Amino acid sequence: MKSRLLLPFLLLAAAAHAAQEFTDFSLAGTSASEGWYNLNSTAYSGYGTHPTSTAAWPAAIASNFGSGDAAWDKVAGTSGYLGGASTNAIYTPSTPLGAFTITDSTPLAGLETIVFQLDFEMASGTFVAPVLSYNGGNQNLMADFTATLFTEVKSGGMGSSTRYVYAFQWDLVSAGTITDFTVSWTVPAAHTLTYGAQLQQSDTFAGSAIPEPSSFAAFAGLATLGAAALRRRRRA
Repeated sequence: MKSRLLLPFLLLAAAAHAAQEFTDFSLAGTSASEGWYNLNSTAYSGYGTHPTSTAAWPAAIASNFGSGDAAWDKVAGTSGYLGGASTNAIYTPSTPLGAFTITDSTPLAGLETIVFQLDFEMASGTFVAPVLSYNGGNQNLMADFTATLFTEVKSGGMGSSTRYVYAFQWDLVSAGTITDFTVSWTVPAAHTLTYGAQLQQSDTFAGSAIPEPSSFAAFAGLATLGAAALRRRRRA
């Protein structure tokens, strides 16, 4: 009964929340950026419904903004399907927990660093960071740099949930020539909503592109002030 009550709460919370934008980090050298958003059953039909949410997806989902050609897929046999347009999210209702990959078979030439951002909401659980493998291998590399870019706690009569945007960066200077790569992760718990992801690549690694928490807080404050000023101009 608890899970049946939790789903409508999460869906209502998602519908009431404006889309969270990702951060375009400044990467040295030649870079490329792409991402996934508006993940819903209206835009992508045939991607499962509850309770058949463990069915394989008909195809990986190509990025729908930016210039890349990476694709988001679900690992066969795990839970997760695209919800309605009111949520714009992949919903993982139960175990086996949703496991996902984003694969780029034609990465940027001379690739030296990758920044990956993930936007999701969960009622409970501990997030396990994604891992990176390349050139058809299973290196499963943890990110060299991580940051929490956004956190929002929401509560209601049937429970509470927290929305996060996390960022992860890998230093690939010593990896040599990279001909393909895959970012893999598993959602932390049942009743998780995954809203979207962004992937940035660069042929030059110049240290962490993700600000330290204190620096990011200041940056976010400036961004908020800028957004407020823009809204005032629009109302003028």
